[in-house]
Amino acid sequence: MIEIYLLEQLVALAEHGTLSKAAEKLHISQPALTRSMKKLESNLGITLFERNNKKIRLNETGKLASVLAQSQIEQNQEMVSRLIAFDRNLHSIHIGASAPKPMSDLMPLLQSHFGDMTISSKLIYGEKLLNGLKNNTYQLAIFCEVINDNDIICQHFTSENLYVSLPKNHRLARNESVTFSELVGEKFLLYQHIGFWKSVCVEYMKGTSFIVQPDRDSFIELVCNTDYPAFSSDAILKSDDVPENRVYIPIDEEKARYTYYVACHINQRQKYASFMSDVRNIAIR
Repeated sequence: MIEIYLLEQLVALAEHGTLSKAAEKLHISQPALTRSMKKLESNLGITLFERNNKKIRLNETGKLASVLAQSQIEQNQEMVSRLIAFDRNLHSIHIGASAPKPMSDLMPLLQSHFGDMTISSKLIYGEKLLNGLKNNTYQLAIFCEVINDNDIICQHFTSENLYVSLPKNHRLARNESVTFSELVGEKFLLYQHIGFWKSVCVEYMKGTSFIVQPDRDSFIELVCNTDYPAFSSDAILKSDDVPENRVYIPIDEEKARYTYYVACHINQRQKYASFMSDVRNIAIR
């Protein structure tokens, strides 16, 4: 069996052309590289190099060997990656979520079913989320729309309505509801990590200036201590984080209301059958 480091050194030599350049790239001495290439030739029982005046270069067999070595290295890397991914999936669950609220709502159920596993999540949406679920980057996904795909099992979970947070002296503060068009032109505070909602706000409020805050605490501090409007949702009204100097008004438009769906790949339906059943029961309540 040929050791993988010998193949890696052969590929480096083919790529860089000389022993000195290849050795420098590999962070080894030139004599060490020379010994490795002699060992490789000995293991194969063939000559891979033309040697002349203490210089070596790949012969035709050596050139083919370097190509095959590169292929073998890639196969080895793929094997390692697949084994790591398989082992990771045995001990952890990675979830892609379109927005933070449904992920937060889902966490107690996840912990009750998979409390002995590491649970991690990432805010991601659109095609990247769908592709991630299909290629097993994510074992579960939370979409902001139903997914009509034969490879995906999709279960309705919960919904969220977009609100606007206004200072009590704002011109729209007494309204029962507002529209995007009524808010265009304002300077808005916008928390960066809100998933797909950020694209919704930007798309339907063109011409509006956004003060984007990447830090949650800084965002809340600005909401509490400035008169800038900010986006929120009906979820905030169920928490204790509502500032007394603010009013929260729903945005009365279809594009400000979304339903969330929890999904898994059809190949994983048995593994997540009990979990998805409980998601369904929560949605029915």
